[in-house]
Amino acid sequence: MLSIGAFAQIGQVTHRMLRHWDTAGLLVPAHVDEHSGYRSYDPSQLERLHRIVALRQLGFGLDDVASILNQGVGADRIAVLLRERRVEVEREHRRREHSTPPSRNTRFARTAQR
Repeated sequence: MLSIGAFAQIGQVTHRMLRHWDTAGLLVPAHVDEHSGYRSYDPSQLERLHRIVALRQLGFGLDDVASILNQGVGADRIAVLLRERRVEVEREHRRREHSTPPSRNTRFARTAQR
Protein backbone atom coordinates (compact mmCIF):
# COMPACT_ATOMS: atom_id res chain seq x y z
CA MET A 1 0.00 0.00 0.00
CA LEU A 2 1.07 3.56 -0.70
CA SER A 3 0.32 6.60 1.42
CA ILE A 4 -1.60 9.38 -0.27
CA GLY A 5 1.61 11.43 -0.45
CA ALA A 6 3.62 8.65 -2.09
CA PHE A 7 0.79 7.82 -4.50
CA ALA A 8 0.40 11.51 -5.41
CA GLN A 9 4.12 11.87 -6.00
CA ILE A 10 4.34 8.79 -8.21
CA GLY A 11 1.27 9.88 -10.15
CA GLN A 12 2.47 13.50 -10.38
CA VAL A 13 -0.72 14.94 -8.89
CA THR A 14 -1.44 16.66 -5.61
CA HIS A 15 -2.92 14.90 -2.61
CA ARG A 16 -5.65 17.55 -2.80
CA MET A 17 -6.63 16.25 -6.27
CA LEU A 18 -6.69 12.69 -4.93
CA ARG A 19 -9.04 13.75 -2.14
CA HIS A 20 -11.24 15.56 -4.67
CA TRP A 21 -11.38 12.54 -6.96
CA ASP A 22 -12.17 10.35 -3.96
CA THR A 23 -15.10 12.60 -3.04
CA ALA A 24 -16.26 12.52 -6.68
CA GLY A 25 -16.00 8.72 -6.70
CA LEU A 26 -13.41 8.65 -9.47
CA LEU A 27 -10.52 7.18 -7.52
CA VAL A 28 -11.47 5.72 -4.17
CA PRO A 29 -8.53 4.72 -1.95
CA ALA A 30 -7.96 1.00 -1.48
CA HIS A 31 -8.03 1.57 2.28
CA VAL A 32 -9.04 4.38 4.63
CA ASP A 33 -7.97 4.05 8.25
CA GLU A 34 -11.14 4.31 10.33
CA HIS A 35 -9.38 6.08 13.20
CA SER A 36 -7.08 8.53 11.44
CA GLY A 37 -8.85 8.87 8.08
CA TYR A 38 -5.52 8.31 6.28
CA ARG A 39 -5.97 7.12 2.74
CA SER A 40 -3.85 4.34 1.24
CA TYR A 41 -3.69 3.36 -2.40
CA ASP A 42 -2.72 0.14 -4.10
CA PRO A 43 -0.07 0.43 -6.83
CA SER A 44 -2.54 -1.18 -9.24
CA GLN A 45 -4.63 2.02 -8.99
CA LEU A 46 -1.93 3.98 -10.84
CA GLU A 47 -3.36 2.90 -14.18
CA ARG A 48 -6.74 4.44 -13.32
CA LEU A 49 -4.99 7.56 -12.00
CA HIS A 50 -3.10 7.98 -15.27
CA ARG A 51 -6.32 7.60 -17.26
CA ILE A 52 -8.04 10.24 -15.14
CA VAL A 53 -5.15 12.65 -15.58
CA ALA A 54 -5.01 12.06 -19.35
CA LEU A 55 -8.76 12.53 -19.82
CA ARG A 56 -8.76 15.69 -17.69
CA GLN A 57 -5.86 17.10 -19.75
CA LEU A 58 -7.89 16.43 -22.88
CA GLY A 59 -10.63 18.63 -21.48
CA PHE A 60 -13.14 16.08 -20.24
CA GLY A 61 -15.17 17.06 -17.19
CA LEU A 62 -15.39 14.86 -14.12
CA ASP A 63 -18.78 13.44 -15.12
CA ASP A 64 -17.43 12.48 -18.55
CA VAL A 65 -14.32 10.94 -17.01
CA ALA A 66 -16.45 8.90 -14.63
CA SER A 67 -18.65 7.66 -17.49
CA ILE A 68 -15.67 6.75 -19.65
CA LEU A 69 -13.93 4.85 -16.86
CA ASN A 70 -16.96 3.19 -15.31
CA GLN A 71 -18.54 2.08 -18.59
CA GLY A 72 -15.29 0.79 -20.04
CA VAL A 73 -15.54 3.06 -23.05
CA GLY A 74 -13.20 1.91 -25.79
CA ALA A 75 -10.65 3.86 -27.78
CA ASP A 76 -13.03 4.32 -30.76
CA ARG A 77 -15.68 5.96 -28.57
CA ILE A 78 -13.08 8.14 -26.85
CA ALA A 79 -11.90 9.30 -30.29
CA VAL A 80 -15.49 10.28 -31.14
CA LEU A 81 -15.83 12.13 -27.82
CA LEU A 82 -12.56 13.95 -28.49
CA ARG A 83 -13.77 15.07 -31.91
CA GLU A 84 -17.01 16.31 -30.33
CA ARG A 85 -15.02 18.13 -27.65
CA ARG A 86 -12.83 19.73 -30.32
CA VAL A 87 -15.89 21.04 -32.15
CA GLU A 88 -17.21 22.49 -28.88
CA VAL A 89 -13.91 24.21 -28.14
CA GLU A 90 -13.63 25.60 -31.67
CA ARG A 91 -17.24 26.86 -31.52
CA GLU A 92 -16.58 28.56 -28.18
CA HIS A 93 -13.38 30.10 -29.52
CA ARG A 94 -15.20 31.52 -32.58
CA ARG A 95 -17.99 32.84 -30.36
CA ARG A 96 -15.51 34.63 -28.14
CA GLU A 97 -13.62 36.06 -31.11
CA HIS A 98 -16.82 37.54 -32.53
CA SER A 99 -18.22 38.83 -29.26
CA THR A 100 -15.04 40.51 -27.99
CA PRO A 101 -14.35 43.89 -29.53
CA PRO A 102 -10.78 44.34 -30.71
CA SER A 103 -8.64 45.86 -28.01
CA ARG A 104 -7.14 49.23 -28.65
CA ASN A 105 -3.76 50.19 -27.45
CA THR A 106 -4.66 53.70 -26.34
CA ARG A 107 -1.09 54.68 -25.54
CA PHE A 108 -0.03 53.73 -29.07
CA ALA A 109 -3.00 55.59 -30.56
CA ARG A 110 -2.12 58.76 -28.61
CA THR A 111 1.53 58.52 -29.64
CA ALA A 112 0.64 58.00 -33.31
CA GLN A 113 -1.59 61.09 -33.30
CA ARG A 114 1.25 63.40 -32.20
